[in-house]
Amino acid sequence: MSSGVSSKGQVVHLHVHSEHSVLDGACNIKEMTARAAELEMPALALTDHGVMNGSLEMYKACKANQIKPILGIEAYFVDDRVKAKEMGRYERNHLTLLAENNTGFANLVALSSEGFLEGYHRGKANVDMDLLERHSEGVIALTGCLQARFVKRLVEDRPDEAREHLDQLIQVFGPEQVYLEVQKNGLSDQDKANEQIARIAREVGRPLVGTADVHYLHREDYNNHTALLCVQTKSTLDDPKMSFDTNEFYLKDAEEMHSDFAEWPEAIPSTIEIAERSDIEIPLGQILLPSFPTENGETESQMLRRLVEEGLKKRYGDPVPAEARERMEFELGVIEEMGFPAYFLIVWDFIHYAKENGISVGPGRGSAAGSIVSYSLGITDLDPVEHDLLFERFLNPGRKSMPDIDIDFSVRGRDKMIQYVTKKYGSDSVAQIITFGKMAPRAAVRDAARVHGFDYSTGDRLAKEIPEPIMGRSPSFAECLKEGEDLRKTYDSDADAAKIIDTARGLEGKIRNTSIHAAAVVISGRPLKEIVPLQLVEDKSAPAATGEDGKPVKQYKTVTQYSMGPVEEIGLLKMDFLGLRNLDVIDDAVDIIKRSRGVEIKIDEIPLDDPVTYEMLANGDSVGVFQLESDGMREAMRKVVPTEFDDITALVSLYRPGAMSEIPKYAKGKHDPASVEYSDPRLKEITESTYGCFLYQEQLMAVAKQMAGFEPSEADDLRKAIGKKKRELMAEMKPKFMEGLAASGTDPTLAAFLWSTNEAAADYSFNKSHAACYALISYRTAYLKANYPAEYMAAVISSVMSTKDKVPFFVSHCSSMGIQVLPPDVNISDHSFVVDGSDIRFGLDAVKNVGYSAVEAIIRAREEKPFESLWDFCERVDNRAVNKRAVECLVKCGAFDSLPGSRQGMLERLPDATAAGAKSQSDQMLGQESIFSLGGVDESGGGGSHEPISEVEFDQKELLALEKETMGTFLSSHPLDGLKEAILAEADCSLGDLAHQKDGSRVKVGGLVTAYKKVRTRAGKQIAFATLSDIEHDIEIMLFNLEDSEKQQLVQLDEVVMVKGTIDQSEEGAKLKVRDAEIFSPSEAQIEKAKEVYAKKNEPFVVRVVPEQMSLDTLEEMKSVFGQHQGDSDVVMVVDGEREHRLKLGPDYRVRTSPGLSTEIDQIFGQGTAARAA
Repeated sequence: MSSGVSSKGQVVHLHVHSEHSVLDGACNIKEMTARAAELEMPALALTDHGVMNGSLEMYKACKANQIKPILGIEAYFVDDRVKAKEMGRYERNHLTLLAENNTGFANLVALSSEGFLEGYHRGKANVDMDLLERHSEGVIALTGCLQARFVKRLVEDRPDEAREHLDQLIQVFGPEQVYLEVQKNGLSDQDKANEQIARIAREVGRPLVGTADVHYLHREDYNNHTALLCVQTKSTLDDPKMSFDTNEFYLKDAEEMHSDFAEWPEAIPSTIEIAERSDIEIPLGQILLPSFPTENGETESQMLRRLVEEGLKKRYGDPVPAEARERMEFELGVIEEMGFPAYFLIVWDFIHYAKENGISVGPGRGSAAGSIVSYSLGITDLDPVEHDLLFERFLNPGRKSMPDIDIDFSVRGRDKMIQYVTKKYGSDSVAQIITFGKMAPRAAVRDAARVHGFDYSTGDRLAKEIPEPIMGRSPSFAECLKEGEDLRKTYDSDADAAKIIDTARGLEGKIRNTSIHAAAVVISGRPLKEIVPLQLVEDKSAPAATGEDGKPVKQYKTVTQYSMGPVEEIGLLKMDFLGLRNLDVIDDAVDIIKRSRGVEIKIDEIPLDDPVTYEMLANGDSVGVFQLESDGMREAMRKVVPTEFDDITALVSLYRPGAMSEIPKYAKGKHDPASVEYSDPRLKEITESTYGCFLYQEQLMAVAKQMAGFEPSEADDLRKAIGKKKRELMAEMKPKFMEGLAASGTDPTLAAFLWSTNEAAADYSFNKSHAACYALISYRTAYLKANYPAEYMAAVISSVMSTKDKVPFFVSHCSSMGIQVLPPDVNISDHSFVVDGSDIRFGLDAVKNVGYSAVEAIIRAREEKPFESLWDFCERVDNRAVNKRAVECLVKCGAFDSLPGSRQGMLERLPDATAAGAKSQSDQMLGQESIFSLGGVDESGGGGSHEPISEVEFDQKELLALEKETMGTFLSSHPLDGLKEAILAEADCSLGDLAHQKDGSRVKVGGLVTAYKKVRTRAGKQIAFATLSDIEHDIEIMLFNLEDSEKQQLVQLDEVVMVKGTIDQSEEGAKLKVRDAEIFSPSEAQIEKAKEVYAKKNEPFVVRVVPEQMSLDTLEEMKSVFGQHQGDSDVVMVVDGEREHRLKLGPDYRVRTSPGLSTEIDQIFGQGTAARAA
């Protein structure tokens, strides 16, 4: 549209807050621009608090609604931004600033950035007159709201200071750039200020401008906005810490604004005047790629070609095969034509740096693996020719957009890589990217319940009536409140619930917090603040830090104020640097193998046809293997029986929502290729490798090219529409697809099927290049586990030392593999878990209260000679690094078991030993010889002589409790040793199975009580929280009826119990509300019988019914029950009619037998239906 703005009877809102004024502004940008267009407003401004996060979104939304965007900011003004950071208390005021032109917009971008980078304090970006003066050109200033310095001084009856501030603004911005802002919001302070503002405006000869300080869209949104403020201030609607006293802060129409400002009629035309003056254009679709430094006069294209030629010969040998060279020439031609040589050089450079500096890099990620240029440069490690990966899936000549190469680094190496690119391109040219956390219905309901004053359980109960997200997408309230939905039923029947949900609907979709994108890094050829606004966001993943006063200090990172989409739209180079723990595991395993066996593994040279690896995977023994360790995936592998790398690639793609139904088809085709039927010969070429299944987006592209006549770039456009679930774009492409199929002689029925496959694939199709890359990591981890099990598991456990529930799980798994995990030993153990013979030695870093520096001190001391006693240890290890509490935990966990004395004896003498050690070290620091070294006796009260330590030991139960306390797991033995099978025989399921049970299900489970805590509620009622463990898994149980239930009182620390209760599924996982409990003490006969039954666990589970009992309903119920008890036993249906029919169900219905399963089947068909063996 033209820059002119029609003014007849119109108004333009110039002071408007979107949801980017986090938990203060409630306007969604798309909704407010649509509302402005509906009200026939010619323009609309955006002035969020201190930030410009929404500027590009606002720009595009205004353009889409054919109104002019006015981009601005409500800045936080202080007298001195530097002193403000140093002072405990200072005044901070608001100031409304608008960009008049592109220069003004660039100045506001710089101003907002520098407010964060130079003036950030107490969560806000502060600016002062110095910054305003530096960035004043092209900026229009409004004197602001009640929180502005000018207006506040008038309210405080300090008019001289108000006038002084105004004069400063006029001096900084220029007299034509300053407007005196008046508002009509029903507040008495505002009315008081308005009278003086109007007078001063006349005195200085500057116009008034009327604004509404918009914070929400409609007047009726006032209550929802108040709730939003309560979320911000953690208060309730009955007692809010912050609220707007009137409901006037909404997007008023022209008539309302004219009426409000009838007293000052010039205030409304001024809004039109400013809109006419404002004219901003943000260029989109640029390629802002940094140049890459070359040497010896080479161009970027020449350097790229040279590196690719060298890499091609390394990959394929010399001479290079014709197919590889032809593909290289084609790809380089496309890359050069599209102007991307620098992009590939930039990526090559930092991956080359990583490999040269021992930082692990993944074999590839995403569609980049389809490029032979990437393969030649060492960016990816999969041969795209051998694995039939497509280049056009990666770079489409028909669509000018930046390539997208994402890189996996080891977790330890990721920050080093960010530091490298920051140093290379400059700290002012590199930043990470912001993300916005929005309130999905579940979170909104919990917040709404809290602001209404309800307890957590009320909101949590309603949240659980909202379905889980599917494919990462949360259902909306509109979907959840349809007739028949659980939430709708509650809404209609419960007034409190309706009140909460109504408020939650007003919160839905609003931004709740900002954070740092997990991977994205922006690299620019010039300072970023010249292109995009920057801000600081707390880095919650950073190690804890303290200030000079010893108090915790928050750490921040510089991020772009634009999220990833807008960053890419303005053309900046965005790279994803991901930290992948499994690369650290591979590194550590290779290192442990070298140290323990003297074998040096080059992980990128291992054979991809190792029979030991495939045998392990075919057995489903893949716990700890990347991407293949879930119960469902292990079952899928047992069905498929992988024998080659392509099977792993297929499994990575198959085990996803929407695609799992293809697992039986793939498995059947693999075992019997002759059974696969192809309805068109061309489909055999496309899907033969996946046995007739459409698993990959590349296969859909092949159909489009080979059967529908699409050009490669068109096929990629269709692929992108499918992958991004752009249904409208898919619909636009359907006619050409169908016409192309018809022209190639495709049967109409098949054509319809192929298009329906495209539509269905939007929910599950996978990128083959990405699947193959991740399959390679899966294979590498599987190879290490299959061939070097102890070394690999030591690396796996070390990688999860900070996750308390993972260590016991993997320790237990080691036991099932025949690998013993030995207790720590101060003379042997390292920081992490290491191999000791054929066993694994527990890592010292994983011991409670023993930190990294303590372990370093222990290792340094023992390098001289091994420790001989507790006394020796305390004398030689630096007690500043290893304090008494650390030594106590080392004793308790068994780290001194190889030295003289028992754990009980050592704990008794620990005060003497640590005191003697401290004195010895103190004497040495003072230059004195140890009394003990002279053979004398310490008579100074230092703790006695080196008397032998008692060998009298705690009983086994006490020793195990000490191990659990200090290591989070049992090592020397387990209280449930010998009882596991008996518990499973009595229980409905294992504790691990509870995660898969429905919320509200009633179950019986058993285990050891490893933690127990009583609390008293506000009502004075006593309840308890306990942890139940069954060796491999822990679960929290809750006892709410302690005082009235003798059976609940049986649940005590260190007891083995069976409990009955109701499952409570939440985002934190499954918990159990206990109704009943009993001490579990089976007889020897029961234990032996359970072991016998468990040994036969793969015998069939038989369901015996008569024909009359079988219906669609009962069969569906049975299917659902089997889904909740997945395991290894086949199910056999025996139908007793005139003659007996036996039907063995397919592998999808294998179960883990238990009393609970039998009970549920009996409830469907009748008592005695379920039997154990055939």
